[in-house]
Amino acid sequence: MKKSNLTQRVLLGLLLILLSVFFYSLHFVIFRDSHHIFIYLLGDIAFVFIEVLLVTLIIHHLLLVREWLSHMEHLKVDYPYLFSLAVRTNPFDPNASAEVE
Repeated sequence: MKKSNLTQRVLLGLLLILLSVFFYSLHFVIFRDSHHIFIYLLGDIAFVFIEVLLVTLIIHHLLLVREWLSHMEHLKVDYPYLFSLAVRTNPFDPNASAEVE
């Protein structure tokens, strides 16, 4: 059974958050200094996982949607038959099908 794209993104997001929590916990266990963790939160290596989460899952998805909408606008104006096919095979709709009902 193939997992949906949304499920994969959610699992990746949870994994990155858990990695971040793990590295903050490891830092606390080694140094026993929660004050340092909270002061330098943004500079610690553990924040890299949060940055990856933001960039790859959120910003990338927003850019992808914007580009797809721009492409659809181009198809609608210049190639209406391809636009019809592209709308029916929408990559953001898991139930999309090229068949006309």
